[in-house]
Amino acid sequence: MTVLSFLVLLPTGAAVGVLFGFGMSWFSHHWPLGLLVQVGSVAAVLVLLALVYALTRLAAWGGRRQSAATGFAVGYVLVLLGMIGYLPGGDIVFSAAVVNYVFLFGSMVALAAGVMRSATFPGPRGPSSVGRVDLTPPDLAPGQPGSPFDPAPGGPKD
Repeated sequence: MTVLSFLVLLPTGAAVGVLFGFGMSWFSHHWPLGLLVQVGSVAAVLVLLALVYALTRLAAWGGRRQSAATGFAVGYVLVLLGMIGYLPGGDIVFSAAVVNYVFLFGSMVALAAGVMRSATFPGPRGPSSVGRVDLTPPDLAPGQPGSPFDPAPGGPKD
């Protein structure tokens, strides 16, 4: 199940990385238009980073394992690494705008926090009844005289 959740969420993280990466490129494309656009872009980046964190935690919750969050994060990072590349014709997706660096480094922090917060730790060892309160009334407990859960003497009366 661990490998399966990792393999399913790897392309899911990649798809989210493509959507968020190209969405982010629009913010940097309009960055030179003025202060109002820059403030809006920073606010949108913070929303995207909160979504990255929430989606990472959701992947761990849905997969019930930290490996699910790790698979999502690895897919997301692989796509972003491809988008940061540089070709002789120019940048692939992300230019050298400040808002892009906030998004890239913020994404790494959000992913790391989401994966680390999704860690599960084993519970206490021992019998499963340790620390639990038995709420069964004594007269209804099986094995007690007159308990309705014990078979009637002489067999069932149907």
